[in-house]
Amino acid sequence: MDDRLERIVRKLTPGQRIAVHPLSTRYGDILTAYGERCETFDLSPVSLEEPFQAEFLNFDGSTITVRTEKYPCLRINISDLENIVMFDSAE
Repeated sequence: MDDRLERIVRKLTPGQRIAVHPLSTRYGDILTAYGERCETFDLSPVSLEEPFQAEFLNFDGSTITVRTEKYPCLRINISDLENIVMFDSAE
C-alpha cells in the first residue's frame, strides 16, 4: 500500500470533494484500476481508466468509498490509485 496515499486519505472527511487518479494502462501504468459498486446487486467490476471527481464517503484502512455522478457508491482499493487530490473546502 502507498503510505503517501494513506496519509492523504486519513485527512479526508466524509462529504469532502476529491479528484481520484486511478492507475490506467491508457496512461502507461501496468494495471488498470477497478472499483466495486456497493448498495447494488450488480457485482461486476467497474473499470476506472480516467481521473474523476468524487465525494469521499469512507476509508476502511485499504479501500475508499466514494460517490460519483455515475455511481452513488463505489469502493476502490487505494493500491489501485495513482493519486488523490483534495479540493479546497470553499469549492
